[in-house]
Amino acid sequence: MKRIALLSVALISLACAATAATRPRYGGTLRVEMQSAPAALALPPLNAPTDYWDMARVLSLVGDNLVGIDAQDRPRPALALAWEHDSAARHWQFTLRQAAKFHDGSAASPSAIAQILGGLHADWSVRASGDSLIIDTAAPFPSLLAELALPRNLIVTRNANGTPIGTGPFRVVDFQPGKSLKLAADEDCWASRPFLDAIEIEFGKPLRDQATALELGRADVVETAPQVASGQQIRASSSLPIELMALVVTPNSKAQDIHLRQALALAIDRKPIHSALLKGAGEPSAALLPNWMTGYGAAFSTQVNLQRARALLAQSRQPPLTLSYDARDPQAQLIAERIALNAREAGIVVQVSLSGSDDLRLVRIAIPSPDPALALSEIARQLSLQPPVLRGNAVEDLYQAEPALLDGASAIPLFHLPVASAVSARVHGWAPTQLGAWKPADVWLEDAR
Repeated sequence: MKRIALLSVALISLACAATAATRPRYGGTLRVEMQSAPAALALPPLNAPTDYWDMARVLSLVGDNLVGIDAQDRPRPALALAWEHDSAARHWQFTLRQAAKFHDGSAASPSAIAQILGGLHADWSVRASGDSLIIDTAAPFPSLLAELALPRNLIVTRNANGTPIGTGPFRVVDFQPGKSLKLAADEDCWASRPFLDAIEIEFGKPLRDQATALELGRADVVETAPQVASGQQIRASSSLPIELMALVVTPNSKAQDIHLRQALALAIDRKPIHSALLKGAGEPSAALLPNWMTGYGAAFSTQVNLQRARALLAQSRQPPLTLSYDARDPQAQLIAERIALNAREAGIVVQVSLSGSDDLRLVRIAIPSPDPALALSEIARQLSLQPPVLRGNAVEDLYQAEPALLDGASAIPLFHLPVASAVSARVHGWAPTQLGAWKPADVWLEDAR
């Protein structure tokens, strides 16, 4: 009996130890490394996706949006608890939280939020009404909630130095432009205090250096290539495809003949590039919007057709073309060279170069929203395409709008790609969203003290 009693005590002790090991703990500093080297804590354009995602993650720690939105395009409360709109989707009323405060102690009141959003959108009428916020738009705006969920609509003010002051789980303590950022937990955050005491971010770190820092225990969270596998000491996670890689014709390009551009689109063999150079990450696509968002991606053919390409070239001039790429993108040069090889097989002379003027440019852009109508409009703007004509947000409207945007072949979609991150074994509660957003407010450290 004594032996059984001792065994029972031992088992209970082990169970308690296991529970304690998995129970969230307060304290500790999360060490993060990022590729970008921002000169200011401000959101860059979508055509610099690495910089865009990095700053979107940083600013989301400092500020909150009025609403959030998930990968299924469903809105969720944030600073606004509830909302309603008229039948035309022009008049919107939001019920706001009453306990939210900015990091400087001032209230995130309806009037304060109205001033911020009104400053961001001069074409909106934004005003406070009691405990509510009213937004009126000149035209119907069914995607307003998705717009309000974008990082550019974070509710933040700025001090004399330009430092953002928000209502988020962390406040800015120190920012060294291009080098580092220190954040401290906000003890009075409306969403409760985060487990971490602080987050320290080092900027300007290439992916290879980040991987080394993670392996040596000098970093807790890093960015990584989507194809990196998880291991015992490292856990990797990827988003849905939220970036578009495309080939664009530059404004002064010699590829003005539409037949030449169409022939180039038919000559590009996406599948070998996807499997060999992108290691199977993401998906080949001839559509602007990813298939997970619309479901009709397969209707845009990625099939190579050299015979048709050569037939089109017989009707066009064939000047030699120069193709450029983003030198910061580690995969871009190899992909550009493969595209040039594909073009030559059809009879189009393409030279890959970073010097002089270019006729074609290989670009990546961030797809900022899971709302298809808003995403399509943002993609078109970044690719210098005519704004899409949408009667609504129905899939049928989108399906008709995309071919019209691509008809001139001035932009050739190639791939939709995910973004990825990796964390060390000491990090618990790490669960990036399907849209690639980080949520360090839910994170705790194994050895937090």
